[in-house]
Amino acid sequence: MVKVYKFESDTEENCRIKCLEELDVYNNEILTKEYEEENAYHMEVVKKSDVEEYINEFLTKTTTDMGVKARIEITEEDGIFTAKMFSNNNPILIGKEGRTLKSLQVLLRQALSNQIKFNVKVNLDASNYKVKRERFFEKNIKNIINDVMKSKDEVKLDPMNSYQRRIVHSVSSEYYNIETESFGEEPERYVVIRYVEK
Repeated sequence: MVKVYKFESDTEENCRIKCLEELDVYNNEILTKEYEEENAYHMEVVKKSDVEEYINEFLTKTTTDMGVKARIEITEEDGIFTAKMFSNNNPILIGKEGRTLKSLQVLLRQALSNQIKFNVKVNLDASNYKVKRERFFEKNIKNIINDVMKSKDEVKLDPMNSYQRRIVHSVSSEYYNIETESFGEEPERYVVIRYVEK
């Protein structure tokens, strides 16, 4: 369980001072939801260390229930938590095309949301599966770009999510004679890669 602390004061500054003093923490050790209501300033606060502990307990219990013994590593940067699971049975944690991993991430985010009622960003990975998959995806995009540069024919990629499209645009921006453009509506939105004379 993640404890949510609530503070109220006449100004944002006074509210924050009160929070930091009472919890005996620094600004970078908490997550906050702040709002004004009825001429008062309100803060709902959770300690990052409590969030990390909750993520660890949730994943330890969940993986144990799945019959998998996993070591959990949690890091936090700029309010985004990254939880990595390491196990001798990664295929069970990852699932076909990463579906189990994706489902575990959705469950974890929902469990956190039920605890603290405000958005906490959590990325879940198993033995760097997502990092390896992203590198493989980038390599494929570079191969496609090289083909476009040789043939000068544009290529329409399969529909993909916004994160993948962002990677395509980012990788393509490294090439002088290549431009990209997204078309269509979600979930059928896709990217076209084309050669341009400059």
